[in-house]
Amino acid sequence: MKTYLSYITIFTLTLITAACGKLDYENKEFYKQEVYIINSESTSATEREITGIQAYTFVDTLKIINDSYDTDTLVDYKVGTANIIFKIGIGGSLSAHEDLEILIDFDEEAVKDYNISKNAERYIPDPSLYTTNIPYDQTRKGFPVVIKAGTASTSLTFQVPIERDKMETYADFAFALKIKETGNATLSRQYYNFMVSKLNVDLERVVDWSGFPIPEIPTGRYLSARLLGNGAENIPADGRHRKYKYITPLGDTPELKGKYIIWGTGVWSFEVFAYHGSGWMYNLFTLNDQVAGTYTIEPILAGNNDFPARTFAYSTVQGVTEDNKYDPKTKTLTIHYKNVIGQDYTDVLTFESEDLTLDPIKGNSISPQSWAQVKSKGYKYWLPEDK
Repeated sequence: MKTYLSYITIFTLTLITAACGKLDYENKEFYKQEVYIINSESTSATEREITGIQAYTFVDTLKIINDSYDTDTLVDYKVGTANIIFKIGIGGSLSAHEDLEILIDFDEEAVKDYNISKNAERYIPDPSLYTTNIPYDQTRKGFPVVIKAGTASTSLTFQVPIERDKMETYADFAFALKIKETGNATLSRQYYNFMVSKLNVDLERVVDWSGFPIPEIPTGRYLSARLLGNGAENIPADGRHRKYKYITPLGDTPELKGKYIIWGTGVWSFEVFAYHGSGWMYNLFTLNDQVAGTYTIEPILAGNNDFPARTFAYSTVQGVTEDNKYDPKTKTLTIHYKNVIGQDYTDVLTFESEDLTLDPIKGNSISPQSWAQVKSKGYKYWLPEDK
C-alpha cells in the first residue's frame, strides 16, 4: 500500500508541475547555487530562445515649410544602438557567498541547429559589429563574468550599432550563448544556454508642423477606396454604387473642436446600412496630437447617451486606433479600422466635395432618407440641416 501511495504522490506532483507551464524567473527558486543564463526580454524559465526582438526605430520627419503645406523630409541617418542583455545568475533569492567567476561562450551548435530546424540563415555577428561590457578572453575563449559576493546575478551586454543602410542585415543576427565554466558553483542542467536572434529594425514618420496650424478636416463627402472595392454590398437593388463616406464636425465650440463624425464605417456605406440593427454605420474621429496631427477613430459604445445608437458591432466590438492622418496637400485621410467583425481595414478617403447631399434608397428602412431624418432619430450635433 505504501508503494502504491508513493507512486500516486509522484504522479500527482508530475501533473502539477506540467500544468504550471512556463515558470516566471521572478518566482523561480532553485534552492541551491545553480548557475543559469537568460535574456532580459525573457519572462519564463523554460524559454531558451527569443526570435524577433524590437531593436531600433529610425524616425523620419516630414517638415511643413510654408502655409501651403509644402514639405521637406528629414531622413533619420543617426546611428542607433540595440542593447542585447543577458543575465547570469545563481537562482532564486540566493546570493553568492563569494565572488563567482562564470565563463560564457558563444553557442555555435545552437545556431546550427536552429538554422536546420527553421530553414534559416542566422549567424553570430563578427566582433567588429558590436561591443560588450565585458571583454572576450581570447585565451580562455569566453567572457569571464563575475557574480559578486552578496549578489545573485550579473549582466553581459552586447551593444549593436544600428545603421540605416544596413537595416536588413540585423534580421539574421544571432546571439547564442552558453555557460562554459562555473567555478565553484553548480551548472544548471536546464538553463545553461540562451539564444536571441533576428533584430527587428523599422521606420516611422512624424510630422513637424513648424508652427503652422494643423489644417482642419474639410466637411463634406469623401471617395472611399474601401467602398469602391466593395460593390457587392454597396450597390443595392437600384443599381447605384454608394462609394462615399461623409465627414461632419460635432460643432464649433472649444470643447468640440477637432472632433468629427465619419458616416460610413469599415467597408460599408452609411447610405446603404445607416440604421443597421447591430448599430449605426458611423465613428467618432478626434484629433489626438496637435504636433503630429494624428487622429483617433473609435466606436460609439452602447450606453453612450450622447449619441442615438452605438457604432455597428456585429459579433465583435470595433477597436480604437490612434495613428490616422490627414494629408492637406492631397486632401486624403488614411484611416485604420481595427476589429470590425474580426477584421482590420485600412481605408483612404479622398475629399471630393462640400456637398453632403445623401443618395437614399427609397423605402428602405435602414437607409437614411435625409439628414433631417438622422436628426429626428436623436442625433444632436451639427448636420447640414443646421445651416
